[in-house]
Amino acid sequence: MNSIIKPTLCALALGVCGASPLCAASATASCEQTHSVLYAGGVNQAIMKIKVTAPETSQILKGMTFSMAGTTSVADIAKAQIFASAATPYFSPNSDQANRRAIPILNTISKGAKTLQFEGGYPLSPGDNYFWLCVDLIPRARGLNKVDAACTGIALLEDSNIAISNPSPEGCAQVYPYQFRVVPYYRHTNLMQWNRDQLNAQHFKSFTDLIYFNVGCDTDGNLTGQNNEQFLNGLDKLKNLRGNAGSKIILGVAHCDAGMTAITADPEKRVKFARQLVSFAEEKGFDGIDIDWEYPDNDTQWYHFSLFLGEVRSAMGANGMSLSSAINPYYLAPTSEMMDLLDFVNVMSYDRGGQHSTYPDMVTDVNTMRNKNVPDCKIVMGLPFYTNETRSNRNWDAQKGYSTVIQLYPNIAPGTDTCTIDGQEHYFNGITTIKKKCQYVKTQKLGGVMIWCYDGDLLLTHAKSLAKAMFGVIKQQAVR
Repeated sequence: MNSIIKPTLCALALGVCGASPLCAASATASCEQTHSVLYAGGVNQAIMKIKVTAPETSQILKGMTFSMAGTTSVADIAKAQIFASAATPYFSPNSDQANRRAIPILNTISKGAKTLQFEGGYPLSPGDNYFWLCVDLIPRARGLNKVDAACTGIALLEDSNIAISNPSPEGCAQVYPYQFRVVPYYRHTNLMQWNRDQLNAQHFKSFTDLIYFNVGCDTDGNLTGQNNEQFLNGLDKLKNLRGNAGSKIILGVAHCDAGMTAITADPEKRVKFARQLVSFAEEKGFDGIDIDWEYPDNDTQWYHFSLFLGEVRSAMGANGMSLSSAINPYYLAPTSEMMDLLDFVNVMSYDRGGQHSTYPDMVTDVNTMRNKNVPDCKIVMGLPFYTNETRSNRNWDAQKGYSTVIQLYPNIAPGTDTCTIDGQEHYFNGITTIKKKCQYVKTQKLGGVMIWCYDGDLLLTHAKSLAKAMFGVIKQQAVR
């Protein structure tokens, strides 16, 4: 963030110092950047975390000021607020638990050409108190515009001379540049083995983010799989295929239930794994991190997941990475506070029993996400590029890529979603269903579509390619 640091609030007429000498500082503050991704039209989007550490006496927060000199266009900011989350070090205005819910405090008393000034009264508790600078953006905010803040002063009723460490964190938040996300998952084994040529440079011009599977974790908080030669060679291949396209390559953390259960329940392990994960992602040039736990089994595990995501965000700092997660809305819907921490959510709208991924099922899953206060711009709906058996006790090993359907039934009609494989009925999404789902996402102005798994498709040049059908409705398209 920008480096402009202004005097304390005495010079800003907050009325807490008057003519008396400055009080000796007894409280301190520090700042961190939070979310790097903002959405045009989005509300309550956190861009800075401010930690105020108070002594063992009661004090009252009187005001805060910020310089917005690094912001591309202050006119993009429709509203700015300060939220407080007490001793909770992550931002959730929608938490189901009142004691963990971030609430708006103070009142904006001035919005200058490049400044924001807040005043009011909020009692501090001894120890760490967390505050968040949040913005609402106008719907016409241009993609890649920056929103950049520096904390230039914090005043207490009893003490107006608070020392602020790191008042201007490096980096900035940027407005997301596309109308919709198109997010394929891709497995490194298929990229380098049986379907080596299915992905090509042309794809990167149509999707926005590719989630590359996968690394994992052990129960001690260690990253695993990061040194797999095939995985690393596949990453180099992806970067070469992407070239100068704007697509992001996201690190996928996958299917590590035992590890995530143990790590997220332990504060030291949470920090350890978060730092290892972010360090590896930075070292290898990933643009984001996606976590596919599968699955937290109760509210306590969802809460622990929230704490872990907060540690990942803190470790990310100003590196500009996105943070996302795959969730299953019909198994056990996650808590709202976990959703508040993510830049977007990949909704696994598939793998039900029977016909596992129908159009009505997707509409139901969208409503579940909305009921969890997830804004539409963050809801990325999953599309299956594979089959499932329809019998009640499914054989997961019997799942087939969509390309297998076309190999067995080359003349299958676009509107057909079932076929027989090895004597069992299989359900899949044919071309007509994929188009209908994409049109729903587009009409509802949701965040976009996710695909599991992209390597199940045919070549993009094939007339029956699901990706080709999908891109005919929804693809990478700039906001402006």
